[in-house]
Amino acid sequence: MCDPHDLSRWEQEALCRGWVRRLARDLGPERDVVAPDIMTHASHMTWMLDEFEVMHGGRRPGAITGKPVPAGGTRGRREAAGYGLVYTLREALKEISLAPDRAVASVQGFGLVGRHAVELFTRIGGKVRSVSCLEQRSLEPTTFVRPEGIDLEELKDLADPFGNIDSERAAAAGYDVKDGNAWLAEPVDILIPAALENQINVGNCEQVARSVKLVVEGANGPTSEAAESALGERGVRVIPDLVANAGGVLCSYFEQVQAASNAYWRLAEVMSRLDVQLTDAYLEVSELAAGKDLSLRDAALVVGIDRVVSVTTDRGWV
Repeated sequence: MCDPHDLSRWEQEALCRGWVRRLARDLGPERDVVAPDIMTHASHMTWMLDEFEVMHGGRRPGAITGKPVPAGGTRGRREAAGYGLVYTLREALKEISLAPDRAVASVQGFGLVGRHAVELFTRIGGKVRSVSCLEQRSLEPTTFVRPEGIDLEELKDLADPFGNIDSERAAAAGYDVKDGNAWLAEPVDILIPAALENQINVGNCEQVARSVKLVVEGANGPTSEAAESALGERGVRVIPDLVANAGGVLCSYFEQVQAASNAYWRLAEVMSRLDVQLTDAYLEVSELAAGKDLSLRDAALVVGIDRVVSVTTDRGWV
């Protein structure tokens, strides 16, 4: 419950170490493994690991994930959440017979998830028309639009380390600067909410352009239940965070596996494993949804709950 913009480097380190000290009994490779999220970066995770290892008097690299590679991290962790989103999006585009080079997206969020999703989506041929994020000075939600498609490297140069874009410089570079909700109304095929929860809700889902076919959740819970239902009645398919946003935590699992085996995988190997796992997961969920007439979210929940029931039954717990 803090804003790292307002904290010095020393204060951020003290907060990370203090957090670990309070929770150390409940953390660890065999208990609860820590992974990065909003506004965290590799230095935060390294401080946490150092504090944990000092307290436990030994090497425990699998306790904390999201670390730099030299500190026991994994290649591909920064890209994993955004790339994983695009792997599931790619499969969904096949199902609706929309080629990537004809697909246009609007993205909310320009942190690690958003910018890496933009990177891979454009690499497979897609176009991103707009990006919504915080404006650098005012810290107000703002949408940056370029109808012919944004330039990722240019926008990265206009942003600070937290993904907040300077509106004056963006306007000078030819971007239309609009209010924070404008990304919803852009005439695109795909919406990618990759910022915070409850960003597409009953109060604004009517603003979603009629051209939208897919919502791909790159944040945790960005679409409210009521909004998802309303969009579903319009034929919009929502790929839930349980699948689309699983790349980051899956790569944290890869990091823990490498730590346990004292091995380091090449970037290509990490991304290949990520692609296979998420493609399989999406196809399993999609096939169940089609066969049982379920939403993708309900199908994902059914798959997960069924696995838990199966294991507890096998163990004789139920």
